[in-house]
Amino acid sequence: MNEIILNVLSIIVTAVIIPVISFLGYKLSQFLNSKIKDEKARNLLNKANEIVLNAVRSVFQTYVESLKNSGSFNEDAQKIAFSKAKAIIVSALTEELKTFLVENYGDLSNWITNSIEASIYKLKN
Repeated sequence: MNEIILNVLSIIVTAVIIPVISFLGYKLSQFLNSKIKDEKARNLLNKANEIVLNAVRSVFQTYVESLKNSGSFNEDAQKIAFSKAKAIIVSALTEELKTFLVENYGDLSNWITNSIEASIYKLKN
């Protein structure tokens, strides 16, 4: 009788408990990997946004502000300011950041353009 119970328990452990433990381990691993990936993505995006914001601030401080004070900030000057900010951003982005942005947001140039515009809006408001 004890032998039968022991055999049944070993079958239950082998057929049910071990696969459940393996499945839970797999799910835990997936969860931890997604958290690590999410954290890395968040850090990369924050770094890229910081680069954009710093470039916009720099161009404003060194170029736009003086033109506005003299009353000569016009559409051409705005295009030049945009080009200056974009050049600073492109030179500051690492290959890892560029790859991340392209993989997650598509065209890098469009992302930079949208981010510059969003940064200007944030700074104005």
